[in-house]
Amino acid sequence: MRRSLSIAVVVATLALATGGTAFAQSFFVNAGGVFNEQSAATRSTQSAIQLGSRVGLSSLFKVVGQLSLQSQASSAELGLQVYPLRGRSRVEPYAFLGYGRYLNGGIRKSVVPVGAGIAIHLRRHWGINVEVANRTSLLKDDSGIGTTLSELSPTIGVTYNLSGIVPQRRRPDTFMSEVAPESLMPAREIPSVDSGLSDNENVDPYFDDADPDVAARPAPASVGGMTQLRDGMFIMGLADEDPLSMQTAGFKRVTVAAFKLDKAEVTNAQYREYLSTLSGQQLAAMQPDTTVWHEAGFRFSWNAYFEGSAFDNHPVVALTYDQAKAYCSSMGKRLPTEAEWEYAARAGRAGGIYPWSGYEPRDGNGRYLANYNNGRSGYAADGYAFTAPVNAYKPNPWGFYNMSGNVAEWVEDAFSPTYSVLSDFNPFHEDDAEVLRVVRGGSWASDAFYIGVGVRDAQPKDQASPFVGVRCAQDVADVLANPARSVNRASIKEETPELQQN
Repeated sequence: MRRSLSIAVVVATLALATGGTAFAQSFFVNAGGVFNEQSAATRSTQSAIQLGSRVGLSSLFKVVGQLSLQSQASSAELGLQVYPLRGRSRVEPYAFLGYGRYLNGGIRKSVVPVGAGIAIHLRRHWGINVEVANRTSLLKDDSGIGTTLSELSPTIGVTYNLSGIVPQRRRPDTFMSEVAPESLMPAREIPSVDSGLSDNENVDPYFDDADPDVAARPAPASVGGMTQLRDGMFIMGLADEDPLSMQTAGFKRVTVAAFKLDKAEVTNAQYREYLSTLSGQQLAAMQPDTTVWHEAGFRFSWNAYFEGSAFDNHPVVALTYDQAKAYCSSMGKRLPTEAEWEYAARAGRAGGIYPWSGYEPRDGNGRYLANYNNGRSGYAADGYAFTAPVNAYKPNPWGFYNMSGNVAEWVEDAFSPTYSVLSDFNPFHEDDAEVLRVVRGGSWASDAFYIGVGVRDAQPKDQASPFVGVRCAQDVADVLANPARSVNRASIKEETPELQQN
């Protein structure tokens, strides 16, 4: 019986260390010593090395499996760690309780470690941990008489987090509270101009499993309309770590005037409806560029994606900057500026990496919060191998969907490597000689870094992409001057600017 239990502990430990797939999995190596109690008949001091893995059960609990290699006896152990302050700082205390069996301990049979530790997160994937445990061992001699031995075991080690989980922290350059003041909250919702979509704020964007099955996942309902944002100040710039120095814009405190922004990205159905109002050269000029479709790497055709009803509520892609700008103009709208886009994406959260709290594109239960490429788990880990419906995930606190991932979005600004060219009020960088235009938000093919709300990318304005879509903005004054304004579909052809064919 004891031999079977020992084998089970070893197998479970190795399974955790090599094959666990639950969220927040990490590996660790600890080194330290083992000192027995003063009352022990034989005093001894041993060196110890611990190798193992931790797998998160929830935001509070982790299961730990480890091999404890000691100079006199080695053991295989399973345990449970409790993190009462998880996600609140870089330094997280925890307590743990475990049980193990000695593999070559002689008269030592089993061990019960009880203790506490501190996990210190240094970078996105790396951290250190310090533990102190009381290890109570059961000893049995040849006569079957059992005694116990208590040992103190302090260790220090290095941890590698596979998913890159680092708790939310306060930045010294934070000028706004985590919860946006009333002056920064959305003022009111404005119905979209002939959007063709209906509002539905009661859709649960999550599936019950941490790894949802696409076929079993219910299709979310459509969402339309715009949300008006009041005047506000925020700090533009990357809040995440940038070890390769790919983002060089820096930080800038800016103020934006009130404006409105589409809740969701423009869909295939919306863009097809727009095309149906055009003809001749204008229709040809506004067609998406089907020649870039091969970049997506899919076996199904462009027609299946753009024309098929199954993807009606997915974002339109393969539009150039001028096509995106012309579409918004035909709707009585415009492209958002880069500052407006980031202001809406942050939703009043100063210093945040994503539109939600934390440093991870998943919530505390392991559910994905965006459509992106999770390198280790693959493109479909979040439930969608390609684009997702425009409201497939929970919106940010101000009601905007997919500000991270799904498709990147054109903004109005010409690209500049630094924010120093921007003004402090309603910043917008205009440079007709610059061929690059800024795109924001990352796409279904981006990694976790590139879907951050402070990350910038650029695309030649005359090049379309299967990774880039569009979301429109509108000046508040346009509606305040004439609240009943609507777009005359019959006049769209006259309002659409002439474009060069791709």
